[in-house]
Amino acid sequence: MQFSLPFIDIIIFAVIAVFLIYRLKNILGQKTGFDPSDEESKNHKERMEASNVLDFAQTGSTKNLNQLDDKLNKIKNIDKDFSVDEFISGAKIFFEMVVKAFVSGDLNKIKDYIKTSLLDDFQSVVNEREKDNETLIINIKKVVNIIIKDVRINKNNVAIRVLFETDQIKVLKDKNNVIIDGNPRKIIKVRDIWLFERNIASQNKNWTLIETATE
Repeated sequence: MQFSLPFIDIIIFAVIAVFLIYRLKNILGQKTGFDPSDEESKNHKERMEASNVLDFAQTGSTKNLNQLDDKLNKIKNIDKDFSVDEFISGAKIFFEMVVKAFVSGDLNKIKDYIKTSLLDDFQSVVNEREKDNETLIINIKKVVNIIIKDVRINKNNVAIRVLFETDQIKVLKDKNNVIIDGNPRKIIKVRDIWLFERNIASQNKNWTLIETATE
């Protein structure tokens, strides 16, 4: 059997192509001159984690992304001072304030920013804990993420649902200082969803926490 010249040419070109692909793969697989140190990578990661990035991708679809973005723009149109970054930053500070107040049992510093019925629920849990002489420890090791999950607008009344993803150490001790729940050496991931509300046409710029839940 004889091969025609065009067919031999095809075989030669195929061999050359395979060789070139192999060489290209080796080149791309090698480290380049830019190779950040472990410390630089760590610092970059910490900067990214510490920034108030609003991860709309977590809403699940482009449609949800657009709807959420539209609603936030509507808030900005009504309240020119509204800023998503400032809202997220304030929500983070308030979250840590509430956790600290709840743990200490002193809710006075946060009572003006929480719906009365919800504040009563908090106080009821605190009273029950104090009655049993129990001690609660919550150590927030890291705020991993803060995500706006939903926005509801009813005329000037706006409600924003926020997801707080945190790494925590949570322990509950009885009156004899014996651990009855949690592990002081174990960091757990906690996902809290809080609902904030405000009349954005009002001169009062403070948001009110009206609902809390844990996923």
